[in-house]
Amino acid sequence: MNSGPQASNRNLVGISYILMGVGFLATMDSVAKVLVGAEYSVMQILAIRGWIIVFVMLLVLPKMGGLAALKSKQPVKHLIRVVIGFASPYFLFRSFEVLGLADATVIFFGGATFLMTALSALLFKEPVGRHRWGAVVVGFSGVIYAAQPTSGVFQIEALYAIASGASYAIMVLATRWLGAAEGTFKPVFYFNLGVACMGSLALPVVFKPMPTGDIITILTMAALAVGGHFCITRAFHTAPVSLLAPFEFSALIWAAGLGYLIWSDIPATNVLVGAAIIVSSGAYLVHREALAERAQKRATEGLVVADPLIIASPVSVEEKAGD
Repeated sequence: MNSGPQASNRNLVGISYILMGVGFLATMDSVAKVLVGAEYSVMQILAIRGWIIVFVMLLVLPKMGGLAALKSKQPVKHLIRVVIGFASPYFLFRSFEVLGLADATVIFFGGATFLMTALSALLFKEPVGRHRWGAVVVGFSGVIYAAQPTSGVFQIEALYAIASGASYAIMVLATRWLGAAEGTFKPVFYFNLGVACMGSLALPVVFKPMPTGDIITILTMAALAVGGHFCITRAFHTAPVSLLAPFEFSALIWAAGLGYLIWSDIPATNVLVGAAIIVSSGAYLVHREALAERAQKRATEGLVVADPLIIASPVSVEEKAGD
């Protein structure tokens, strides 16, 4: 990412996108759990959801510039992203067959966030300073405290959630690998087209007719998926993976709230305390980015900032960029 005042502003925009995207996708997950509970095959759910999204995106394609909006010089990268990314919703939805929303969420993000942060530093040379690592660790401790998975959680469905989280982390890194030049429309379109095609392979075997109510439910799910995919893709094109990863933990807050609204699950004290820890870790990063933005503006004006935690010169602005 570019250094300077503009970089910190982009980071805050990226944080806004990731929070919106997580909200959309967490709500979508709760809808998916409802459909899985109605004993629809995960492959059927993914296929129908995917084709709905593709259809809607084709409707708006003329406003996006026509077929030119789908032209890409990186078809192989898109294909790799689709194949790896398909495992994320597939295994997550499979975990919903047994696990509760909060348990699945904590296992999913437990591996995903650490993997994203570590690999972003290794593959993209993103600066991951002690403040970002600290936020990841503190945020994940809040997730663990909130969910407090029982010993019965760790079974095959838990492995599904772990596999889903790992796939999601790699897919996010693949989004950065594609580069911002690909925009948002192409990655979202090709991902959902790929998921629709892969899910459709099983339809002759697993298809189950859907009543009107369930069709409306899956339409809602598709709309949430579109919003979530656009926001997530935009976020990781805007800000570093290592910065955004801790904000994925906000999904647990959504999981607790939606669990109460849909299944009357009342969040326990540990969930509320864990949520406070999660929010605090995210708020700390936002605070750090705001401080960095102000410090960088002062540095460009030739001012010396007294706070040794931030910067003492324009040179140390760049040195602290990864914090």
